[in-house]
Amino acid sequence: MPEPRHLVVVLSWHGRRDTVRCVESIRTGSPGVDALVVDNGSHDGVLDEVAARWPGVATLQTGDNLGFAGGMNRGVAWAARHGYEVVTVLNNDTVVDPGALDRLAALAGPGVAVGPRIVRLVDGPDGDAPLWFAGGVLDALDGLPRHLAEPEARGRLAAARPFGTDLLTGCCVCATTATWRRAGLFDARFFLDFEDSDWSLRARGRGVHLLVDPGAVVRHRVSASFTGAASYLGTFYYVRNALLFARRWRRAGVRPVRLLRHRLLPLPVRTWRDGGPREAVRAAVVVGAAILAHALGLYGRAPRALEALAARWSPPAADRVENAPDRGEKALDPRSAEAARG
Repeated sequence: MPEPRHLVVVLSWHGRRDTVRCVESIRTGSPGVDALVVDNGSHDGVLDEVAARWPGVATLQTGDNLGFAGGMNRGVAWAARHGYEVVTVLNNDTVVDPGALDRLAALAGPGVAVGPRIVRLVDGPDGDAPLWFAGGVLDALDGLPRHLAEPEARGRLAAARPFGTDLLTGCCVCATTATWRRAGLFDARFFLDFEDSDWSLRARGRGVHLLVDPGAVVRHRVSASFTGAASYLGTFYYVRNALLFARRWRRAGVRPVRLLRHRLLPLPVRTWRDGGPREAVRAAVVVGAAILAHALGLYGRAPRALEALAARWSPPAADRVENAPDRGEKALDPRSAEAARG
């Protein structure tokens, strides 16, 4: 039987250099896998460069920034329309080890979604690459998603066999088109942050089994470029989407009161400690705006007025996010749980 047609969707937003490196790793490491690069309205020339380097790689322009959820949804829908049987969504700031995508596709049978072992992309020997993802759970404190810490995952990784997980990260998810249909696409209300955890819980509720394959390795740059205006907007999405996630998944163990008390309301206080009173006031404004947006049911992209305010608060050079789709990692990053505990 012929191998199923497999498409990797790479979403780019002002991340041209990372995107080109990512596509290079796909084309050299898994030449039998097709790729689609989706430009999330950045119009930075990334699609022209990809088309010039790899004429066989498909491209798609969304026309506007639809966030991680909306941009990836466009790519998955494109794959279904063009007859692909397996679809992987992949962050643009990653490098895929040779054969990793083929391993994921081989495991992505009916009703199964698979993620790789994800390590941080570092310069130097492979052994120096810290673990970033090897499964996710809902945190016992307040029910928010987090990555398994390395000691928690060590035994599973040592066994070197695919294992089940409660949550996958949107950094890399592979599933058949039929499984994507069963689970549904990402909820565009989240825009970015928590959309992958929401998808994981919804998929499991619809009978999809989530796996991590430790033998499939993806290297993730874990962008630290949320500076300037992007840092304020990142806080907005984190707070608003955490509240939306808590409301939707309270039955799964998310605890809204503890969430507010331990993670969200203390944000301005912690900002005062780290950045001084001016930044604390700004953080309070952003947190208040996020809580109000949730109360009014205003989801998707942040209000343009808040975007403009965040831009005024930031130096022009910092007023950009190079890898906006990567913001979804904050919901699952174990460091966020530890920071919340103070």
